[in-house]
Amino acid sequence: MGQKIFLKKNKEIRLLVDAHIFDDMYQGTRTFLKGIYSNLDTHKYSIKIYLVANNIESLKIEFKDIENIEFIKLKFKNKYIRLIYEIPRIISKSKIDFAHFNYYLPLIFNKKCKYIVTIHDVLFLDFPSYFSKMYYLKNKLFFKYAVRRAEIVTTVSNYSAQRIQEHFNILNKDIIVLSNAINKEFSKDYKKQFAIEFIKNNYNTQNFLLYVSRLEPRKNHLMLLKIYDELELWKEGIELVFIGKHALENKELDRYFEEIKMKSSEKVHLFEFVDEKDLILFYQSSLISIFPSLCEGFGIPPLESAALRVPTICSNLTAMKEFSFFEEFHINPKNENELKEAILEMLDKIKNCSLEKNLHQISQLIVKKYSWKNTAEILGQTIKNI
Repeated sequence: MGQKIFLKKNKEIRLLVDAHIFDDMYQGTRTFLKGIYSNLDTHKYSIKIYLVANNIESLKIEFKDIENIEFIKLKFKNKYIRLIYEIPRIISKSKIDFAHFNYYLPLIFNKKCKYIVTIHDVLFLDFPSYFSKMYYLKNKLFFKYAVRRAEIVTTVSNYSAQRIQEHFNILNKDIIVLSNAINKEFSKDYKKQFAIEFIKNNYNTQNFLLYVSRLEPRKNHLMLLKIYDELELWKEGIELVFIGKHALENKELDRYFEEIKMKSSEKVHLFEFVDEKDLILFYQSSLISIFPSLCEGFGIPPLESAALRVPTICSNLTAMKEFSFFEEFHINPKNENELKEAILEMLDKIKNCSLEKNLHQISQLIVKKYSWKNTAEILGQTIKNI
């Protein structure tokens, strides 16, 4: 666990956060950091936050109006220079008490600082066929180093905590679950008709099934596309929308997508980047939000759509087992018939207007349980108790 560090009572704790992820395109890690550090009660825990990144102007926008935050500009973009030289130097110069990293820790440690690492998932160890050999070997080495060297190890779900402990043989070390959550914007009331008109006018689609996730084989887009084809839903005026960037090559999906796009007279759509404001409107205007992923370390999209009271079908595998409140629409995405039947049943319930009460109950449960304020409180208490 490293050398004990005793902080004077009421001394302001200096907490550095590696926020370089805000320099790049949107990722879930970015949402995680913003959610926690926008909601951490720095006065209650006497914490000053130091966010480090290359583009601190972007950080200032993301964390505007947040108190007790200082922004430190990184000079180097190379991650190895950042972790081996630049951040260790900042930790020493700024007399940092705690330093929080996602996945990777610096190779040079400061004995006067305690290190926090968040490993969001180890899916590459459980499902190696979905990842490259290089990714597997590199991350197995670096993640093992991180969880064994860090004073505080965190992850985003009970499922991931159990898998991390088992894979890295750290059964005697507590792993703190800092659950992902939904942003406040997803708990507000929106006018559905406005959303429908906006998406129709700006994205030329309406009356659609929606899947929000980056595109890679484990996300199971291909099965959903095949079901859409088998049911010939475009003949009923139902379209299919994917929102997400290509993360890994999937030639079979790309080929089939173009085939169905032509077959359905362009009733299937792919939007690689949609900002949060438009994403909310996509959810609101969709018939059904479907999340048939085969494996996740958490799974935020089905919670976002359900919080907005959108009919949602969700996978029941890996971390998503915890989302049992989806009840009969909590399905095994490996079973094509089960997913197909869930879609048809949901469409029937929408037609008969028999979902509203249940949607409202699920939304209330999610908004209460998956709160960034709650997650930030857990982190604050963890730091306080060290």
